Amino acid sequence: MKRLLISCTYFAPNISGVTIYAQELAKAMAARDWQVTVLTSRYLRNLPAVEEKGGIKIKRSAVSFSIGKGVLMPLFWWDAIKELRQTEVVNCHLPQLESAVLAVGAKVWGKRLIVTHHCEFGFDGNLSNWLTAVISFPFHFLTYLLANKIVAYTQDYANQSFFLQMFKSKVNYILPPVAVAAEDKKESARIKREWGNQKIIGYVGRVGWEKGLEYLIKAFELVKQKRPVKLVLVGPFQAVVGDQSFKQLEPLIKKDKEIILTGPIPHEALVNYYKNIDCLVLPSINNLETFGIVQAEAMICGCPVVASDLPGVRVPIRLTKMGEIARVADSEDLAVKIDTALNKKYQQTAKDIFKLDQFAKIYEKIFSL
Repeated sequence: MKRLLISCTYFAPNISGVTIYAQELAKAMAARDWQVTVLTSRYLRNLPAVEEKGGIKIKRSAVSFSIGKGVLMPLFWWDAIKELRQTEVVNCHLPQLESAVLAVGAKVWGKRLIVTHHCEFGFDGNLSNWLTAVISFPFHFLTYLLANKIVAYTQDYANQSFFLQMFKSKVNYILPPVAVAAEDKKESARIKREWGNQKIIGYVGRVGWEKGLEYLIKAFELVKQKRPVKLVLVGPFQAVVGDQSFKQLEPLIKKDKEIILTGPIPHEALVNYYKNIDCLVLPSINNLETFGIVQAEAMICGCPVVASDLPGVRVPIRLTKMGEIARVADSEDLAVKIDTALNKKYQQTAKDIFKLDQFAKIYEKIFSL
């Protein structure tokens, strides 16, 4: 049995595109008879330091304090050494400051190092994002330099990525894992009754500064002038790790009774929400968003999407033709595209494009080279 060590800053129960990606990869490789260990942060003190779920060992390194989305794990190096010596393949999910420890260790002990590039910190956004970009740069550069292979979502994103442009010869492109559970008809019907008969504009994801939700709310107000609609925001909005954006958005949300906040929803239950959304919107404004897996999930459920014209983010719509691409940080254009998506019929093509089994096959090949 081959052994795989996956490392990422956050893992379940944290909800984000990176954690869902890492979780689906871990499950897929465990199903292919790999012995999988996930090394991550104990970002909540009530989480167990070590546990096993579905045949996957999860090791959480103690956190002393956090800066924005980053965490300081003083004993990570020791946890990493113990796990490195027992594995054959190391898979680091970046951004992750501690990846450099694993990269150096992988070379010392002759382990294969595969880096999964989710995004990179730009020198923009809020102060914590800027500080994280400055501090993390040399650590990430070293990790990419030592990697045997790098996995990126799309060439569209890689064409503007600082790191991926430097290491083109190492990059492999794999569309992210898209896992959609079976619909619970009763729960889906309950949601429909709760939301009513208006058209539903949806957003799925955490509330974060880079998500552009202020532009979505303004676009929703414009669409609402033409037709009865509701805006449903599905995902974490309070106590979001490293982000206080909800405090700025809360006044806008509270004054409109047609905006619904659901809070976090288990990933396997999202299908019931996608089935009741008439148009999903991904209004991101920054390259911290590299794809938007929720787009593909919604499309598989038959829901069209409006997404920002960002590298990588626009790819699902270009591949499937199941939605509209809107200008970045432009509420008026976003409103026009949402209105178009609510009126238009799209052919269902997503199921033929986003295949979880294909994702696992390509990864296994890269791990095994």
